[in-house]
Amino acid sequence: MQQIKLLRFLRAILWRGQRISNWLKNKFIHAKDAQKINRSLFADVNQLGKAEVDGNIRRMHELYAMRGYAKDTHDFWDTHVYRIMLTENWINEIFRSLPENAKAMDLGVESITSDYWRQKFPAIAWSNTDWDLRNPWKTEAETIDLIVCTELVEHLSDPISEIFNEGFYKLGFMALLRESYKALKPGGILFLTTPNAASIMHVKLTLEGNPPWFFDKHVREYTMNEVLQLTKEAGFEIVRNKDVHCMSVMAYSDFSPIFRILLENGFSTDGRGDDLFVVVRKPG
Repeated sequence: MQQIKLLRFLRAILWRGQRISNWLKNKFIHAKDAQKINRSLFADVNQLGKAEVDGNIRRMHELYAMRGYAKDTHDFWDTHVYRIMLTENWINEIFRSLPENAKAMDLGVESITSDYWRQKFPAIAWSNTDWDLRNPWKTEAETIDLIVCTELVEHLSDPISEIFNEGFYKLGFMALLRESYKALKPGGILFLTTPNAASIMHVKLTLEGNPPWFFDKHVREYTMNEVLQLTKEAGFEIVRNKDVHCMSVMAYSDFSPIFRILLENGFSTDGRGDDLFVVVRKPG
């Protein structure tokens, strides 16, 4: 009888000790780790100097004026300055591998981003698209060295079908990849960016009871695994990919309480930047 009481007493002590240990771990270790992870989330944008950022905002304002954009459009595009600058850095790396007199296509109609690329990379012959990218393209096969597709694929719906149009099958995105593959020369590069559906911002929105979309008007947002899978299925080779936190920088800065929830419950904190940057190559 005494042994049973002793065992119960020891189990009670161990149980309480484990609870205290978990409480201390959650309060101090996880909290400290969450703050560290939050700081690392902003590492890419923190490498951009304030003077450089301010200078690029002024340059973008000049482009707004040239295109006659309204003020609310100015405010919208100002929040993209970090993404545009980091995209420029990635294009600059790609540029070193391009041939002389390279031809590049910036998918979508002309905008301040196409103006920006032309200013930053004048040695490249740039063109844009003015057609439905889900349909066969007007571009001749194997004539393009670089295709830049920024913040676009999340707007592509499936093509309308008179036979069957229920659900969503990523057919618009897949069509864009097939046509990109066809238009690129062997060894040509496709560089795309799109919101990360698994980002810490999306987790925050879900916890707040909101739809987990970066922007309500997006048709579909994707995870990194989805983008890599689809580009491989289209025949591309993966060159470089990274989640980059650059879209919601001006709106929110402390995700450490949410990272702490992920840590405490054993969920991964990797790959939580709000945008996906992916570079793929057509074999050749």
